[in-house]
Amino acid sequence: MIPNDMDLNQWKAYAQRLLGRDFFTDFVPDLNLQSTEPRHNIYRNASEIIVLINIPYVRDLSQIKLNVREQELFIKGKIDLGYEYMETVQNQIFSGSFEKTIPLPALVNTKRVNAQYQRGILKVQLFPKLRGEGKAVNIEDI
Repeated sequence: MIPNDMDLNQWKAYAQRLLGRDFFTDFVPDLNLQSTEPRHNIYRNASEIIVLINIPYVRDLSQIKLNVREQELFIKGKIDLGYEYMETVQNQIFSGSFEKTIPLPALVNTKRVNAQYQRGILKVQLFPKLRGEGKAVNIEDI
């Protein structure tokens, strides 16, 4: 019996939760286990840390919640591509609700954070160290 796409997608999601996202990529790089969260890059130098988060099609920035803690960034929101009313033939671009915690490479000042959204990329600029509880961050639409 050949499993249908739904069964295969359910299996992939279960395997990803159980074994981790990167488990299969070492020996089956083309398996395409779709991520359920946006991808990100982190850059740093002596005076700042930059986190870029790929979140396309955000029409209302108030739907994205960003929180910075001493050594992690937490983002929660929803990516709505706008084609949910149609049948999906192929699905490689993530859409839907997400939550993601991004570990930071150093302690950051939670009171001094800049966040800007441009062309589908959220840029979060952080600065080294100050201990604190964490702070909600407003995102500027540029």
